[in-house]
Amino acid sequence: MEAFSWQDRDADGNKVIYEARYFGGWWQLSVSPKVGRSQRGEVEPEPAEFTTEIWEALREHLWRKYQRRRVSWDLVQHIDDILAGKADNERRDRRGKSCGS
Repeated sequence: MEAFSWQDRDADGNKVIYEARYFGGWWQLSVSPKVGRSQRGEVEPEPAEFTTEIWEALREHLWRKYQRRRVSWDLVQHIDDILAGKADNERRDRRGKSCGS
């Protein structure tokens, strides 16, 4: 599993920390408010849905890491494919299965 985090501001102008995790061909996103060190253990990241803006922010983050040879081109290309509609962000182990299976 690879994890990438970055800071941004939410709709209210508060600082938040996004964390995107890539495992098994799909991405998961969580978000938590930015807090000081003494409060980090008290704040639990919450799962979040990807929006186009978040995909673009993640792509920019990965692009900067790619330029410094910290991530592979495949991750950047995967985000590009998702943004272009050529790929889905879905769990491969659940593809084609019903919820009850």
